[in-house]
Amino acid sequence: MIWLGALVFFFAAAPARKALLRNLRVVLPGSPRVRNYLRVIRVFANFGWSLTDAAVYRIRKKRFRYLLENENILHELAARKGAIVLTAHMGNYDLGAALFAQKFDRHIRMVRAPEPDALAAQHVDLALKQSTAGAVKVGYSSDGAALAFDLLSALRNGEIISIQGDRVVGEVARAPIKFFAREVFLPNGPFVLSLVAETPIYPLFIVRIGYRKYKIIAREPIVCGRNGNSREENIAAAMQQWSRTLEGIVREYWPQWFAFTAMF
Repeated sequence: MIWLGALVFFFAAAPARKALLRNLRVVLPGSPRVRNYLRVIRVFANFGWSLTDAAVYRIRKKRFRYLLENENILHELAARKGAIVLTAHMGNYDLGAALFAQKFDRHIRMVRAPEPDALAAQHVDLALKQSTAGAVKVGYSSDGAALAFDLLSALRNGEIISIQGDRVVGEVARAPIKFFAREVFLPNGPFVLSLVAETPIYPLFIVRIGYRKYKIIAREPIVCGRNGNSREENIAAAMQQWSRTLEGIVREYWPQWFAFTAMF
């Protein structure tokens, strides 16, 4: 059923298909066009699996197996009083937040782009509340300055903030960065927040590796600190470190990168 749905959406979701094709041409250069069409169907199928797994976990409370890569970094994150988690539209980040909150008994404040449809937004909020028993709270990037002050206060109170940093949606703050040797714009808000709150950024990803089986991947924290350089230079250096980390993850796990808008 999932593969059939992926095939249907390959033809029905033309904007997402075209965006994935453009992104794949950059991530996997030199690939024949026909092979990239098949890869798009594979990405759609993985997205279908992520939605299905999240629903199974939320409604039927089925057990999921997961591996931890760089578990020591995850324990360091869980023990911190205030931290920023930077992730991507990849794998199953909603399920990953639920598993992290469950394993480490920590609450997470998740920031995401607003859903274009009101009913879809209501469904997403309710789904997260059900699957995490209230351990994950959602804020929307469209809330502007009010959200920024709220997040800063949350960090200073010792909370963990989770933000998706692999694309720009709407009117959020952004800055140019090199990504796969191309200049793209990525959100710079997490790095400004890190600099002001003096809080490290932890790159964290979750990818599906089998039937009801996931891997939570942690990478070395990014420190956006005051080191004598200008504010802009510190933020640019931290963003470039994030770009290299994201590039390596996307190159390895491209079938689970749900970049349904053109990046390049």
